[in-house]
Amino acid sequence: MLEEPSLDSSKSQRRLVIAAAAFLLVVSGVVCLAVSLPLGALAIRAARAVESQPSPTPVMAASATPVAASPQTQPASPTLPPPRGTPSPVLPSVQATSRTAPQVMLTATSPGAALPPVLVDAWCVPWNAKSEPAVVTDVIDGVTFEVKLGGEVRRVRYIGIDLLEFQSEPQTWYEMTEKNRQLVEGKQVLLLEGLSQDEGGDLLRYVLVEGVFANYELVRSGYAVARSAPPDTACDGLFEEAQKAAILAQRGLWRPKPTPTRTLRPPTATVSAYGPLVVVKVSQGTEWQEPDEFVEIFNSGSGPVQLEGWSISDSENHIFVFPRFVLGPAQYCRVYTNVYAPAHCGFSFYNPSPIWNDRFDCAYLKDKDGRLIDQFCYE
Repeated sequence: MLEEPSLDSSKSQRRLVIAAAAFLLVVSGVVCLAVSLPLGALAIRAARAVESQPSPTPVMAASATPVAASPQTQPASPTLPPPRGTPSPVLPSVQATSRTAPQVMLTATSPGAALPPVLVDAWCVPWNAKSEPAVVTDVIDGVTFEVKLGGEVRRVRYIGIDLLEFQSEPQTWYEMTEKNRQLVEGKQVLLLEGLSQDEGGDLLRYVLVEGVFANYELVRSGYAVARSAPPDTACDGLFEEAQKAAILAQRGLWRPKPTPTRTLRPPTATVSAYGPLVVVKVSQGTEWQEPDEFVEIFNSGSGPVQLEGWSISDSENHIFVFPRFVLGPAQYCRVYTNVYAPAHCGFSFYNPSPIWNDRFDCAYLKDKDGRLIDQFCYE
């Protein structure tokens, strides 16, 4: 039979286990103390170093554009990372001072935003185009004017724009001329040469005036049409876009046309011509598709005529006096009795009752000095 272990042997084994455990606890405590003392010293040294540092400058958000550092800003001291496995020491909080870093304002700009408007609009003009200044002495029509250049008077036509079919409409022709006059008459302009050869003594030019690219402005405002004229095609795209915008906005020439509201019958008289400007028609009936009775004059000459101060009258001395208005060659103009018809010059007696008698009357056209230029009588 096996002998049971004695009670004294069991007690001895328990004592050995307890002694071994106590020894391990003492050893681990010594090790922890040896490690904690250097770490504590390191934490105290780091805290003192932070307290002695000046207040840090607030960090600005990084931007796409590098900003030069201010000369007063000191570079931050490099900080070594703590050893791996070492707990990070808790540092005291740092109070921010009232001193802040200068703020840098960055503003996005588009190309050419700092340039004058004329240079932005005229970007299509060749940069090496030959240029010369001149003073505009007279405006001929919507796309032509005269300048004094080199001691002589020269005609200048805009490159890339024209009047086209609108020149057959007196009121439209007048409006185009007036717009060109407002833009350049009496002003100093800069004439830029293109690639085209001058035609018939006319200078073909891009024109800059008072910060405005005149060729572009006439199309943009609706008082000229874009017309490609090779080899000068550099600005064709710009002019076409400007014309599309004018059409959509119904500016200038692209305004809606008035609708006739009454019908009148044609006259039975013949034309009597005494000069380059003649009275060709008096309408006082009820069959024509016209909004009111009118008298019509025609420029049969080869050049434009300034009608300011001229007059039209009848046998009973109803008188209409023309304001400043240029009637171009081969152009018609009507003066109505009591309506405004911009498609036909926009002139009216504004008389509420009829002026032209049904049986017999005469229309008299006189110049600004009262001289009779033409008369039109009918029965």
